Amino acid sequence: MHNFPRPTTPTVDAPRTAVPGHCPECAAEALERYRVMSEGGWWLVVKCGRCLYSVSREPGPLLGAFVPLGAP
Repeated sequence: MHNFPRPTTPTVDAPRTAVPGHCPECAAEALERYRVMSEGGWWLVVKCGRCLYSVSREPGPLLGAFVPLGAP
């Protein structure tokens, strides 16, 4: 038996932060920075919220949102 409750929402989403600038693909002012899980682990990406064009991608936190006890 697990000690954590089942999610109450049908989906999970990552908090997104608005980034100033224009999308090089569609010219929209809809750039957002957020964390994603993909091949190779967690990544911090900047994507266009309108067309999903990837502006940048860099390695993210090793364990994603999990912070071990005793970690700084």
